[in-house]
Amino acid sequence: MQLKIHVDGGARGNPGPAGAGVVINTASGAPVHEGAYFLGRQTNNAAEYHALIRALQRATRAPQADLAIFSDSELLVRQITGRYRVKSPKLAELFEQAQVLLLRAARWRIEHIRREQNVRADELANLAMDQGHDQILFDLDDSACDSDTSGTGSCPSTSPAAPSDATCEAADDAGAAPTVHVVTTRRPGAGSCPCGDAHHTPFTCSTTLPGGVCLHAAHALLPTILAVQNTDRAEFSQVPALMVRCARSGCGATFEVSPDTD
Repeated sequence: MQLKIHVDGGARGNPGPAGAGVVINTASGAPVHEGAYFLGRQTNNAAEYHALIRALQRATRAPQADLAIFSDSELLVRQITGRYRVKSPKLAELFEQAQVLLLRAARWRIEHIRREQNVRADELANLAMDQGHDQILFDLDDSACDSDTSGTGSCPSTSPAAPSDATCEAADDAGAAPTVHVVTTRRPGAGSCPCGDAHHTPFTCSTTLPGGVCLHAAHALLPTILAVQNTDRAEFSQVPALMVRCARSGCGATFEVSPDTD
């Protein structure tokens, strides 16, 4: 089962009264959820993250679903996929919440789209700002599961999925995670890495990280490794190399993450 998720967030005043819009459909277009969420006072970027988080929280009711997520926020998409570093402490907190929820998905991908392709989510975000409170316009009732509207023979579950282990594990149709290649493009400053040079030789990663990778580097690398692994198999070999900076303050190390197509 695949869920197509459109999210949008905005604030009037930046920061100001903010809202989030979430639209979830099955792959065949059958509605699953439409929600307008009032967020109080937020920035535009924070509202975009809150929209994603609300959508992922709803998606935990379908733990076996593949998630195709669409957003017109280039910043959100590039931070989630590791292309941009999250510098704002506020956004870093929301980034962590989103990553924890993404770990619960069987498989996911996120794509940047144009605003005109995200009209309904934008309408819902503005509705929340207009009304000043949450409004759920549609949500698939569990009783509707007697017949599957998506034609896949499955239905969203009411039981949330347990979090996955914090490894770079991602399911695939054959049960084995695809392999990702990691290369250090810039070594840490002298004496700044608690693990020395143990993890600064190239390595490949499937379901576990090699020994010697420090927690700070792992913290930075895992979201991007998972994003690459969760890419649709037909597009896996086309994923560009992504740059990741170590999460340790003052380290300066950078890594290049790319699909291993050998």
